[in-house]
Amino acid sequence: MGEADCRPDAGWFQQLFESSPDPTWIIDDNHFVECNEAAIKTLGYTSREEFLNVHPSQLSPPCQPDGQDSFAKAEQLLAQTRALGQKRFEWVHCRADGSEFIAEVTLSVVRLQGRQVIHCVWRDITERKRIEEQLLRQNNLLSAVIENFPGAISVVDADLRVAAHNRQFKTLLEFPDWLIDKPGVTFEDIVRFNAQRGDYGAGDPEKHVAAVLARVSNLQPHKFERVRPNGTVLEIRGMPMPGGGFVTTYIDITARKQAEQEIENLAFHDALTRLPNRRLLNDRLNQAMAASKRNGGCGALMFLDLDHFKPLNDKHGHEVGDLLLIEVASRLSACVRQVDTVARFGGDEFVVLLGDLPASRDDATARAGLIAEKIRLSLAQPYLLTRQRAGQADARIEHHCTVSMGVAVFVNHEASPDDLLKWADMAMYESKESGRNTVRYHAWRSTGD
Repeated sequence: MGEADCRPDAGWFQQLFESSPDPTWIIDDNHFVECNEAAIKTLGYTSREEFLNVHPSQLSPPCQPDGQDSFAKAEQLLAQTRALGQKRFEWVHCRADGSEFIAEVTLSVVRLQGRQVIHCVWRDITERKRIEEQLLRQNNLLSAVIENFPGAISVVDADLRVAAHNRQFKTLLEFPDWLIDKPGVTFEDIVRFNAQRGDYGAGDPEKHVAAVLARVSNLQPHKFERVRPNGTVLEIRGMPMPGGGFVTTYIDITARKQAEQEIENLAFHDALTRLPNRRLLNDRLNQAMAASKRNGGCGALMFLDLDHFKPLNDKHGHEVGDLLLIEVASRLSACVRQVDTVARFGGDEFVVLLGDLPASRDDATARAGLIAEKIRLSLAQPYLLTRQRAGQADARIEHHCTVSMGVAVFVNHEASPDDLLKWADMAMYESKESGRNTVRYHAWRSTGD
């Protein structure tokens, strides 16, 4: 049978063949014997005759992307089609002008006029492949960004399934393999695991789960901090996605919070004794005076100065003097309530602020006097100070030290904080002048006296 015998019949097959929008041709004995108009136009030929006179090798580059010779590979695919009845694959074609494009090719064995031929249909998928490659590059880039994000990150889709996450998500939040690697793991699975291990605090885990899922149902951009049971502080940010679902990032800010706390301590506490400094003392004094105004109770401010502190520094050095100040701070703190304030004013000067004293000035003075005497006796006890020396045995130094104290009792806002400090300081100097190791009181007089 010649080539003409293999032309499609003038019936339904002919109509389908010619009207197909996809380039189509008939291969008989590895030669083109017919093609439709779409094939002629797509490949850039002027007529059916011109196309059918082209050798099949001219429709392909020498090699396909996998490195195989185009002619040899085509022979293999045609043989496989005859054996299997159908074959689908991707192929790089050449147009008449030599330009190349990628096609999805479908070969099918059909019988025409009693002869077995191959029906070939292909579709230009160059644009689709370009988009796929672009999406692949974008996905690879996104994966690299997610994986190199300085923290944990998770992506939850519109159905609340965990669609993506990085290694840090598992490591930082301490998720087990059986949970995070479970196929189809959901956001609810993650939340329930957290609730059951106590990440959301005490209480019924299912109530915690319900509360979190309720918030997610109307999720808005948010940012908050959460302290995990292991002490890790996480800064968590959530951002809804336009198509549903959300992206969540988790940053470990434990070191930053510790640094902030240390900075705050340095700003409001004495570096040596860790007692409140003047700034924090002023704040506490203002609070105590405001409380006195509200409840009518009294408060007391004590100014303390160590007796004969300078000789200790001169004889043994400032290192030993610092050891004494640290011990004094410890003894002072042990003599008062937690609601009271012990502050280092500077050098060897300390201030004690007592609040919540009786409303009667006489009763308040008596109560302050008992505490002052307790302090005086405590600080008068001998001190055993141990100085460490590199390469030598530790030196133990016994020191006896007393304190001179001045007390100013106050109520409401009868004076300013500066006045109270000045009055207590003046009373302390009276103690010094009277022989030290004593307590003196500021003699308060009302403005009507």
